[in-house]
Amino acid sequence: MDDDEMRRRFDGGSRVALTFTRRYTAATGQRAEAIGHALGYRLLAVENGGWYSVRLVFARDEAPDARRRRELTVARLRADGPLLPPLETPPPPPPLPPPPAAPPARATRPRTGGLPPSPPPPPPARPPRPRIPPRPAVPPPPPPAPPAPPAPPGPGS
Repeated sequence: MDDDEMRRRFDGGSRVALTFTRRYTAATGQRAEAIGHALGYRLLAVENGGWYSVRLVFARDEAPDARRRRELTVARLRADGPLLPPLETPPPPPPLPPPPAAPPARATRPRTGGLPPSPPPPPPARPPRPRIPPRPAVPPPPPPAPPAPPAPPGPGS
């Protein structure tokens, strides 16, 4: 469906339905919506029409700005002008704000109340001794044998 056929369908009725078969794309839908908008309609629904068809349903917009838009479009068409108004180039974006200044160095605030901080303790003079004595290098000698019991007195003594 070309632009002229779409324009003819927007005939001033309260509702307009455009059915697209096979060759419907998102760009086609956007174009139909732009034409409807220029002629004072708003898109109500997008319906799936079955095998390879899409139906766009538009309703007439009676708002004052929509009426004015419709009048300007009809006047432009009568003067052999384009269906849609020429696209205005968007204004250039505003300049970027200057980068933020480096934050000031944070000064340490004096502590209020309490005791002043004490200096750190001095390092130890010598390394600390181990709590457990070290193992001996050689095993300890066996314990002494118990003394032998005295011999009982014999017959000849």
